[in-house]
Amino acid sequence: MEHPVLTASIRVAKKGENRRLKRDKKIPAVVYGKGLENKYIAVDAGEFKKLIKTHGEVSLIDLHVNGDSFPVLIKEIQRNTLKDLIDHVDFFKVSMNEEIEYNAPIVLVGDAEGVKMGGILQHQKREIALKALPTNMLESVEVDISHMEIGDTITVADLKVDSTNTVLDDGDEIVATILAPKVEEVETPAEGQEPELVERDKDEEE
Repeated sequence: MEHPVLTASIRVAKKGENRRLKRDKKIPAVVYGKGLENKYIAVDAGEFKKLIKTHGEVSLIDLHVNGDSFPVLIKEIQRNTLKDLIDHVDFFKVSMNEEIEYNAPIVLVGDAEGVKMGGILQHQKREIALKALPTNMLESVEVDISHMEIGDTITVADLKVDSTNTVLDDGDEIVATILAPKVEEVETPAEGQEPELVERDKDEEE
């Protein structure tokens, strides 16, 4: 399986550098890991946003830096939500021969029968903790909910996960459930209380 490639350049960590990078539409970043001295780098903002939109934030990435190549994972993304910008990215260099722990998104697929009948779908757990070699990492775990009826529940134990991955979460954790529709309560007169009479317009009576 080919992994997405991201090209980076070395940057100088000094005062005012981040502002210059933002003007050039680049994101300041750092890459670190076992046996690797911290490298301060910059990546193209458009290229990085396209990568995470296409492959998600848990994919293994081939990071190219001035002729060197590192298999990395995105460790942290610092976002400016007000301006819809990415302020900084941490990349973690991994060993291809050592298993790593990571979180993969849980994606619900299909239209549940219970929802068609008026039930309410609750997606309670949106990520699953897994452990695998970097080459066996999953971008997501899909679960078919089309068969679910009102009252049905799917747990972590029901998820179908590739055998090369070890599930770290408790199998009893609820992923999704279909709740019964809410019944609107109709107010009734209290015991001994007469219903309110509506006075009719005299014109109507005549």
